[in-house]
Amino acid sequence: MRNIASTASATKPAFALALTLAFALTSCSIIRPSPEARYKRWQASHASEIREYRTFLQSNDSADTVPMHALLRTARRWRLCGNREFATPPPELWPNMPPTLRVVAQLRDAGILDTTLARSVYRDEAMNTCAGGSSGSKHRENRAIDFDLPPNTDNVARLCDFWRTQGPALNLGLGFYTPTAIHLDTAGFRTWGSDHHRGTSLCITEVDASPPHQP
Repeated sequence: MRNIASTASATKPAFALALTLAFALTSCSIIRPSPEARYKRWQASHASEIREYRTFLQSNDSADTVPMHALLRTARRWRLCGNREFATPPPELWPNMPPTLRVVAQLRDAGILDTTLARSVYRDEAMNTCAGGSSGSKHRENRAIDFDLPPNTDNVARLCDFWRTQGPALNLGLGFYTPTAIHLDTAGFRTWGSDHHRGTSLCITEVDASPPHQP
């Protein structure tokens, strides 16, 4: 009897551990809805404002540049911020987006951008603060889009060449969070790196960064 009791006692911790592992594996196997699926669920209660915004973009030949489920994404950190994943910008800010979308269309057609990889567009003040944006962030003005770059080895070089040659006329702002995560806006020709300084931009060479020669 004593041996049977001892065996039963020894089995309990092992059984409890097995249950814990089974629960953990089940939790890990839960598949979250895709961004597209989450957007469809959100869209159901925001159909009117989305339709009006899309109509405005159509009138400016920019409705299909970035899919709406990507164009209305707020920030990468929306979950951590406890905020909404999607948002329609206020109507007074709608005119700020078409110039940026026209640049995006050029980069898409050149094979540099995949427009489904837009990660952050319009942010209200609370979301912008939580996402680490500055008080003057162009996301608050609905002028900016953050993208993940497709996995092409020459993306940065081609993007920087576009910025140098086409950027001045387009008022193109280009920021690099990482070599594969970028910011685009049309609020002035400039570039910057992860610390928001020009010198750390991947488009700035040592020659560009050095001070001008004084004769």
